[in-house]
This record gives sequence, C-alpha cells and structure tokens, in this order.
Amino acid sequence: MEIGGLLSSSVESRAAIMQVQSRENEFAQFQHVLERFWESGEALTEAIEAQERAQIRQAAEMFEAYFLNLMFRNMRSVNFDEDGFVPRGNADRIFTEMLDETIADKAAAQGGFGLADMLYAQMTQQFNSTLR
Repeated sequence: MEIGGLLSSSVESRAAIMQVQSRENEFAQFQHVLERFWESGEALTEAIEAQERAQIRQAAEMFEAYFLNLMFRNMRSVNFDEDGFVPRGNADRIFTEMLDETIADKAAAQGGFGLADMLYAQMTQQFNSTLR
C-alpha cells in the first residue's frame, strides 16, 4: 500500500471540500446581496410610487386651481357696477386677476370644492391598475 497515494488523495479531497465550502460561501454572499437588492428595490419602487402619487396630487390641485380661477374670472366679467364710485383702471384689473389666482390656488390646496380629490382618486385608481 502506498502512503503517498493516500496522502495525495486526502489532500485533493480536502482541497475539493474547501473549494465546495468556498463556493457555498460565495453563494451565501451572493444570496445576501440579492436579498438586499430586492429589499432596496422594493423601497425604491415604493419611493417612486410615492413621488408619482405626489405629482398626481399636485397636478389635480393645479387643475382645480385653474378651474376655480376661470370661474372667478367669469364671475367678475359680469360687471353690475361699471360706473362705480371709484373708476377702475388697468392696475385694478391686474390686482383683481392676481387676487383671484391666489384665492383659487389657496382654495385648491386646502380642499377647494373636492374636484382635486376626485381627480386624484380617479387617476391613482388608473395608476394602480397599470402597475398590476
């Protein structure tokens, strides 16, 4: 019986075992990296969805503000008292338009007539159906 043959085969088997263990460690590290990526990917997806929902909300509020501004402008276009006590000039018209725009923006941001809420609900419902 050759002792050298046994030693070389046990060294080779130990090397094979170490190689298998090394690959198992690499696999475990790779699996850990994939799990972290998956978790961060889910967090990233949630962050993107939250950002898109915020943009949808902002667009809905902007639309409601625009609608309210148009409504105010049309209401002011009906001049019951054209020849009032103080004559109205260009500056007065500009101030009134800016005031109406500001009121419309504030009203839409604080809930307005609920048009932004309805638009947001409808658009996010459509957004959710596209994600599935």
